[in-house]
Amino acid sequence: MHAVSIWFPSRRLDPGAALVTGAASGLGRALVESLFRAGWRVAATDLPEALQAARLDAGILALPLDVRDAVAWRDLRDRLRSDWPTLDLLVNAAGVGATGEVGTLPEAQWRRVLDTNLLGTALGCETFLPWLREHPRRSHVVNVASIAAILSVPSMAAYSASKAGVVALSEAIAAECARGRPGVTVVCPGFFRSGLLGTWHFTSSVERREAERRMAVTRWTSERVAGRVLRAVHRNRRYVVVGLRARWLWRLKRLAPRAATALVRRVYRRLPR
Repeated sequence: MHAVSIWFPSRRLDPGAALVTGAASGLGRALVESLFRAGWRVAATDLPEALQAARLDAGILALPLDVRDAVAWRDLRDRLRSDWPTLDLLVNAAGVGATGEVGTLPEAQWRRVLDTNLLGTALGCETFLPWLREHPRRSHVVNVASIAAILSVPSMAAYSASKAGVVALSEAIAAECARGRPGVTVVCPGFFRSGLLGTWHFTSSVERREAERRMAVTRWTSERVAGRVLRAVHRNRRYVVVGLRARWLWRLKRLAPRAATALVRRVYRRLPR
């Protein structure tokens, strides 16, 4: 196994200790495996049943965690601090989704999505940022959002709101951090092949068909996205927008927000009912 160093401006961060949430599948798992192959010590967290089914490499520290549970976060921090001298990288990748126009989505789904995606990420940052700031050289936090955070796609209000909150949280942390410690990267991918649809609540069959179609035709895999994320950490980049269409829509939203909204509305209204 060859260790791969990650470079930051003026300092290098050699393979160290990383904590990844949502590690049993999708992007979280791809990041765990990439870091482990590069010589990192990795703590992989997810719900107990998901971790059991994942069967991660024996060298990876698999720890059950519900990211909505603040006490569980603190217990995890205390355990890792007793075993590791430093924490070099925190990746908040745990997430769930729900689709349904405002006025049709049950309150329970709003709470599930916001509590997991936004509150879960916030709790991870609240719990581990003080340790990351103590790092003698450089440390980094990666928060996984979505292009839906920027585009606010019809029928995805709950998911978009949760991920927009992750973007705002990440930008606030970056502004608060003195001397860039930790560095902050926020990931905004479009559709890529992952296990996300397995945790998704669909209000209508139209939404399910469209999500499954987009998942089937995309060329982006979790492994490819993980590679982009780790290169962004290498370069200390703030934003990672993955996918050509996602990047163009991101630029359009910044330059002409009304046109971007009209475009996504038109695409949504043309879906076969």
